[in-house]
Amino acid sequence: MKQQEPRRWLLKLTFKAVKYLFLSLAGCTIAYIMAFILGYYLITEVILIVVEHLLLRASVLIGCLTAIAIITESLRY
Repeated sequence: MKQQEPRRWLLKLTFKAVKYLFLSLAGCTIAYIMAFILGYYLITEVILIVVEHLLLRASVLIGCLTAIAIITESLRY
């Protein structure tokens, strides 16, 4: 009889969160470069505020989620 693999929902959630964090960081980088080249300095300031406040806090939270996922997965085995 085939043994079922343990559910790894926390690990899958962590991978999705890291993926979307990197995608949002790449999107902000591209938008910042394009706005800077085209001379839209108001947009560049808004992007800097978003990156400094929201993405910094999101990266800290995702780092904590990653640490929790690593610890729980290592405790299972």
